[in-house]
Amino acid sequence: MRAETDSIAIYLGNNNAIKALNYVRKKSDSYLENKQYDAYCDIMIKKSELFRKFNDIENALNVLHGVRDIAEKNNLLEKEVLIYRGLGNLNGQILEYTKAKKYLNKAKTIAARLGNNELLLKSYQGLLKIHYDTQSDSIEYYLKKIDYYSKKSSDVNEKYKNYSNFSKYYIAQGNDLLTKKYLDSTIVLAKQTKNKDYIAATNNDFGIFYMNAEKNYQKAIQQYFEILKLYPKMDNQQVIGNAYLNISYAYDKLGDYKNALLYNEKYIDAIEGISSGRLEKINQEIETKYAINKVENEYKEKEKLLTERQARNQKILLLFASLFILAGFIFYFYYQNLLLKQKNRLKDIDSNLQFKIISATLDGQDQERNKISGILHDHVSALLSSVGLHLSAFESNLNKEQIDDLKKTRTLLKDAHDKVRDLSHELVPPLLVKLGLQFALKDLCENNSNSLLHFEFFSTLPKDRRYNPEFETKMYFIVSELLNNVIKHSNASKSKLSLEELGNMLHITIEDNGKGFEAKNISKSNGFGITQIRARVKNMNGDMEIKTKLNEGTKIIINVDL
Repeated sequence: MRAETDSIAIYLGNNNAIKALNYVRKKSDSYLENKQYDAYCDIMIKKSELFRKFNDIENALNVLHGVRDIAEKNNLLEKEVLIYRGLGNLNGQILEYTKAKKYLNKAKTIAARLGNNELLLKSYQGLLKIHYDTQSDSIEYYLKKIDYYSKKSSDVNEKYKNYSNFSKYYIAQGNDLLTKKYLDSTIVLAKQTKNKDYIAATNNDFGIFYMNAEKNYQKAIQQYFEILKLYPKMDNQQVIGNAYLNISYAYDKLGDYKNALLYNEKYIDAIEGISSGRLEKINQEIETKYAINKVENEYKEKEKLLTERQARNQKILLLFASLFILAGFIFYFYYQNLLLKQKNRLKDIDSNLQFKIISATLDGQDQERNKISGILHDHVSALLSSVGLHLSAFESNLNKEQIDDLKKTRTLLKDAHDKVRDLSHELVPPLLVKLGLQFALKDLCENNSNSLLHFEFFSTLPKDRRYNPEFETKMYFIVSELLNNVIKHSNASKSKLSLEELGNMLHITIEDNGKGFEAKNISKSNGFGITQIRARVKNMNGDMEIKTKLNEGTKIIINVDL
């Protein structure tokens, strides 16, 4: 496997994902044909990592689920640990924390049964990340578990990660004594690894410690200058940008506003470089995904040609069979029945494909909406605030006429800041993020109510009931679209939105006293908006039912798995 792994790495190093994928497919087919199941599991795990590298999480998960059966049937316990660990990490990446914990705990159990400390350490590291992401109370427990197993490991990289985890944990806890103790050990191990990213990360933690705990801003500045020395070719814009920002903050605290402004400008330049780099990376990922899909489509085309060839052979057989009258009639009816089944199957496949395409498009829109909202709120808004602070710093040195000009500039700056904030809130409502789905929907009903149309909100959910953030976002925009349909098309004067939990399902009802329409015309009036909503609900393992009659209003019922 060493040579095979190196071959995949070489292809990826040359940015040739297609050759890497073809190499994996060729090797996996060979291993499976020769019943080399151990090697087959290894190469399929690499294939999953290949898909994950290009953010194709769906295919990465499918590959691991497929190879899991092979590992289980052949009792390949070490491979099972690696497969379950991969499934856990991937589910954590898409915020499916419950599933992530389930798979990682399976990996941990098998590793413990094998007595394999290295695999146990990998499992506990995955669990630690999940508990960090969910702000669990068990973080310290998993830190101690990793500490126990890392001390048994001879890998200095694992020891570094262990001490680094502890230092970050105690920084967050505000325990200055233990923070300093673990930071001192972490920097020693980082230097032993000779990994400059590890050294830079530890220096960054030292800087945070000196600023927050000791208020020693000069010492903190020295730590960040040490980071800059590690990257003389400016080959890590993210790390360099963070260093500039922290240096600017420290100088500001020391009252050295000239240097604070200088390094703040360097930080802004670095941020622009990071944004440009991200766009290039996204573009490269899109091109690679397109190329991979092209290869997969070529294989499907070959299968299609084989199917067409088989169809031609069937026609030839039918021609010969027509010489026999009785056999010809029997074959004819059989063939017609087969065509009907194939037509229905193709119709079902096409329908499911359309739903998946629509759902994937909407999920992509949600991701882009959240990403743009985050950039506007965390970066653009922060930069505008920073500009306002700098304008305040200059005010004391200006004459009256210049101060008037400065006030006009501040007014324009505030307008820009307000517009950025409003746009961020339109993309992702802040009430949805802070208080959850039912508060956001209640606010939506209140905002859309007027003298012509009143929206009533009813919920049996506990006031503190929260769901997965991704789930809440999807359900908010589904209901929002349906309420827009009521406003635009129903001519109703009253509408009611109800939320309740029935078993393990969220039950949502939207009804109005509007003009309605004939139930038999639902398919004819089934616009693209309703199609989008149906696709999204179906993708969330739910269903949607529309009840309506002409002049008797409309009732829409949605049931979605929690």
